[in-house]
Amino acid sequence: FVNNCADGTHSHHRCRKQRARHRQRLDNMGMWLATGKFMAQTAGVLLAETLACQKTAEFIPDFHDRIWGGSAISSAIPKGYGAVILVNVIGASLALVTLSFKVSAARKEYKVDLPAMYATGKDKKSVTFNCIQRGHQQALETFPTILASSLIGGIRYPLSVWLFGCGYIKARLEWAKGYASGDPQNRYSNMWAKHIWTTLVGLQVAAIAVAVELLVK
Repeated sequence: FVNNCADGTHSHHRCRKQRARHRQRLDNMGMWLATGKFMAQTAGVLLAETLACQKTAEFIPDFHDRIWGGSAISSAIPKGYGAVILVNVIGASLALVTLSFKVSAARKEYKVDLPAMYATGKDKKSVTFNCIQRGHQQALETFPTILASSLIGGIRYPLSVWLFGCGYIKARLEWAKGYASGDPQNRYSNMWAKHIWTTLVGLQVAAIAVAVELLVK
């Protein structure tokens, strides 16, 4: 389409639309490639836990029992599931509460009263408040998936899901901290911040693995 635009056979407006569609296709391709990479990486973590479970049962049975052994509540629920509840449910919830406190403080500082969710101005103070609010709001949007995937995946992969939960909390707080600077580009300025997606995908892969196991066995 570049040549067509250059020789004048298409209108300028149509060329812009073609370029926009081309960029969108490239962006979509990049997103799917990144998702595939995350899924492969996290599947490796789950595989490592599966092998660790098998080997520790053989060579370190006491250690194996502390993580993967049946709990007092049910033999189908591993003891390590307690760590999943503490970190992925309680800990992650407290992280969201922490972000909500930051929004409340920003409302007072930047004079944005409820029930308005965002400031309407374009000045620096309004943009900064909106960035802080968005850091909390985006976390709320993804939390149901985090919670459900943790509760499902943790039944079979308590260690991996717990690790993903720890990473998620750290990544979520760093992502919001960068966003709160007032420049949306800074939300990924910390090396941990991008792992809001790695951990999310990891938890989903764990939940998918449990679903597949239930269906085929």
